[in-house]
Amino acid sequence: MTMLIKAIDGVARILYWIAGVLLILMMLTVVADVGARSLFAMTDGGVDLTFVGGIELVKFGLLFSMLFAFPYAVDKGQIVVDLFTHNWHERTLQSLDGIYTLCFGIFGALLCWRFYHAAGGAEMSGELTQDLLLPMAPIYLVSSAALALLALRGLLCGILEICGLKERTS
Repeated sequence: MTMLIKAIDGVARILYWIAGVLLILMMLTVVADVGARSLFAMTDGGVDLTFVGGIELVKFGLLFSMLFAFPYAVDKGQIVVDLFTHNWHERTLQSLDGIYTLCFGIFGALLCWRFYHAAGGAEMSGELTQDLLLPMAPIYLVSSAALALLALRGLLCGILEICGLKERTS
């Protein structure tokens, strides 16, 4: 069981690093797009380095950076208002964290299921992205896989927290 947990944690960490790289690429895409449009405007169209799909690249970069970061961050602590919980016993707080993480895992499983079915629909209809004309089915499948990892990690970490086998992080 510990090998399974370590494998899931390792994949989540790799996706977390990929999410960081995607954020940097998003920033570079925005800078390049704004720079190219500014150059086009300053030269009255004389220099045209603009490219199609910049907004779409940023949109899907944001989608994947968030979905790839979720599995790693699901157990890293949540925002807790201590006004109500500051006098609670540590074990009660840990159980509450576990329930929250477990619910987040269930939410990830539901989103995974919907993205998986959306991939099937997109495959049958031949749905494409608006600007770059990329097929949507693989995008939905990658999203579904990331959400499946979120569901697995959320469920495992939630159960471990509820059972008291995992330290509380917040």
